[in-house]
Amino acid sequence: MLYIDVQLMQPIIWIAIVGIAAAGLTTGFLNTNTFTLIAQDLASQEVTLVSPVDTVRVDFEIVKITGMTPEGKTVFKNQIQKCSFHSDDDLGPTSKIICKLSDMQGDIVAEGFIDLDRTYTHSTKTYIPISQVAFFNANDVQNINDVKIIILGVNPVQQAVIP
Repeated sequence: MLYIDVQLMQPIIWIAIVGIAAAGLTTGFLNTNTFTLIAQDLASQEVTLVSPVDTVRVDFEIVKITGMTPEGKTVFKNQIQKCSFHSDDDLGPTSKIICKLSDMQGDIVAEGFIDLDRTYTHSTKTYIPISQVAFFNANDVQNINDVKIIILGVNPVQQAVIP
């Protein structure tokens, strides 16, 4: 008769259970393949969206303001008052240009926008006033790390001919 030592088998069983669990975690629950889903093509009468511009250049209009330190000393601060937008591409009327200023953490701390009431002609410098700030003096140049320009072009559904 063959006797198996239970104390010897118990660690072997645990190692097998841990190995099977680790193999299951590495392949995923059902080992599903990922796929790319283009959400803009899911609606009826869909239109593939295309960026209205290829290249954008941004400058800033900076204004010097006076401020006070906690000790009561007068200091000068530089605030971004406007984003200057220019592009080599034309934009149609009803387009919207948004300028977002973000801090070191990537949080949007100031922004502004303009609605175009007529066609934007390429290389025309357009100023976007910073109209919203997250907190007092958020648009101080020392608070800003990055700028994002968002362009909402003419609505392609409104331009499409629907029979």
